Amino acid sequence: MSLTDPLEKMSKSDANPKSFITLLDPPEVIKKKIMSAVTDSEAVIRYDEAAKPAVSNLMVIHSLCSGQSIEAITAHYEGVGYGQFKKDLADLVVETLRPLQEKVEELSASGAIENILEAGAVKAREAAAPHLHRFQEKLGLR
Repeated sequence: MSLTDPLEKMSKSDANPKSFITLLDPPEVIKKKIMSAVTDSEAVIRYDEAAKPAVSNLMVIHSLCSGQSIEAITAHYEGVGYGQFKKDLADLVVETLRPLQEKVEELSASGAIENILEAGAVKAREAAAPHLHRFQEKLGLR
């Protein structure tokens, strides 16, 4: 759900860029977005979609990134304020996205994608060559 309006879906087409996290957002942007995510006036971290949709949304994100149950997250943050929870969540999201971002950076390096494409093209030509030759013979092109 959106970081600025938990009743709306998180969408990259949202006019407010603070409402969503993209996979390639830099770590400092991710942290800023999570730290500015809406919560509520009751500074208790508990899952309740009806009464606390914003905090519940953040807890789901935490659960998906950490693999922990909502109950475990609730227990861990009992008596802890939103500030610490959001800081931990921001760090968790950054670390979850780090491998993907590193791979994109690696593939974006000069020539990396071209090398992968060329290697694939060579394999495709080798696999297709016998079939192409056979069809060319049948069509009288060879």
